[in-house]
Amino acid sequence: MKSSRLVPAVLVVAIGVLAIGGHVFACGDKLVVVGRGLKANRMSAPRRASILVYADPKGSLPAALEEGHLRKDLERAGHRLRTATSREEFDAALGSGTYDLVLADFKAVPLLEPEANAAASKPTVLPTLFNPSEADLAAASRQYSCVVKSPSDQRDYMIVINEAMADRAKHASPKNK
Repeated sequence: MKSSRLVPAVLVVAIGVLAIGGHVFACGDKLVVVGRGLKANRMSAPRRASILVYADPKGSLPAALEEGHLRKDLERAGHRLRTATSREEFDAALGSGTYDLVLADFKAVPLLEPEANAAASKPTVLPTLFNPSEADLAAASRQYSCVVKSPSDQRDYMIVINEAMADRAKHASPKNK
């Protein structure tokens, strides 16, 4: 008998909450209720990449990593980054580690690609541009299928990284699959 009274009472309370627009909840509770605990500005990569970053101090990549938030966004998505600031560090890291991708300034990519292709892990080299002009971005896009542009939205970084990883998986030899 009590349960038959309880159902209408619950309905009245629910209708009342809906009628006043949900103002019963505290400020942050609405996001939790509506978004079911959304994590603000977090994107996870479908496949986490091991990335070697060649951040030559003479280039623009160090600024992209810090000012453009590239490092923070990639690490937040779950990618593992190692930074080399000289050719010696780059060569040592490439020889001693296994990397999926190499990020480098657009102008340095032609110099690094032969070494990356000769490495055991054969990482894909992605040109990176920081605050590029339209002409530089167009030239990089014509020359390479995947180009990282900073500053940009975190979603844009993840799309480029994911495309490069998918392309890498597609071109992997059958014995590596």
